[in-house]
Amino acid sequence: MKNLLTFCVAALMLVGYQIFAGNVDDYYKVITEKGVDPKIFVREKLELYDLILFDDALHSAAEPFDFYRDYLETYPETVDYVFLEVVPINVQPEIDSFLNHEEMDIRILQKVFQADFGYGWMYQTYLDLFTTIWQINRELPEGEKIRIIGVDQPVYWEGLHNREDYNLFQKSLTGRDYFMYKIIMENLKGFKEGLKGLYLTNTRHAYKGIKNASGNFYWNTGTFFHQWHPGKTYSVRIHNVSLYIEMVYENKENTSTEGLDRMEYKWVRMDDGKWDEAFARNNNLPVAFDMEGNAFGQTAYIGNHMADAQTGQIMYDAYDGLIFLAPLEELHFSARTDFYFTKQFREELRHRVEIINGYRLPEFLQKQDCATVDEFIEKLSEPVPRSKNTLVK
Repeated sequence: MKNLLTFCVAALMLVGYQIFAGNVDDYYKVITEKGVDPKIFVREKLELYDLILFDDALHSAAEPFDFYRDYLETYPETVDYVFLEVVPINVQPEIDSFLNHEEMDIRILQKVFQADFGYGWMYQTYLDLFTTIWQINRELPEGEKIRIIGVDQPVYWEGLHNREDYNLFQKSLTGRDYFMYKIIMENLKGFKEGLKGLYLTNTRHAYKGIKNASGNFYWNTGTFFHQWHPGKTYSVRIHNVSLYIEMVYENKENTSTEGLDRMEYKWVRMDDGKWDEAFARNNNLPVAFDMEGNAFGQTAYIGNHMADAQTGQIMYDAYDGLIFLAPLEELHFSARTDFYFTKQFREELRHRVEIINGYRLPEFLQKQDCATVDEFIEKLSEPVPRSKNTLVK
């Protein structure tokens, strides 16, 4: 009954979403009248705001990190901090050690990429970001170097012995968005010293004001900033496919921390592809603009909170601005790196795989087409090249 109710609520909301559909001419007008080069856009926003929150749409997306690196190489003097959602606070010593090391040595970062909620953070884009900032800092004077700060909650795998322990750990993440907000605020000295930062995160953490069906805010990291420190932060969506939720299962066991395995969902184009048509009419040139008071901002909200979101909300409720880097057909997934797969970490992975999958481990291995945990680890540790985004339809 509860699952049926969730589905019905979502269905009613989706009917409401159709009301706000725009047209290609309206979108194209916004691009031509308000659009600027994305790097200039971010530089100008950092003159007005102290923190820019970036929603990369997909953690695996490659182009957002190409853009971050390009921006930092072009305007390094505009940024004091780069905050990473996916990196926990307990590996900050390794991050600082890497950035301060006289020679680039990525081995120092192995623990950083091992310290996540799952099987390690595999994306080459993050490693490239670290090495790019190391190189940038070589040219900057002391006191002006860019710092990278991990803001996520740590997971101490040695204290987890079974799936029940992991479930309790997941419950401890209830205040995760507030935790990240507090870590960022601490480093930016409460917005009192003019420090500037970029917060690189994923979709829901960047939302500034989405409400649930009862009219209460979902308190995402971006919401804490927007509601409690108006005028200090600016939230940006980087255009990509969008998550469209059709159903949420309330009591599914062995769920991931990310939570997508509790949902029936698909990836869609915004407003049935009208956004993409407008960008194509502009020759698919990279462009950025505010979403306030225009067709893009008025587009009906879809995303992570759809299943229980208040009706009538729009994309401007979630974001302040939009960056378009390339047409969806030309977007890529990050390459996967293997530099952190040490012998010791492979042993640790066996522990993690058994805990995360619990009594369903045989079913999990079968889905992975692996006979043993060790075979899965070998498969997982293989580097994978950058590839086309296969979610685009």
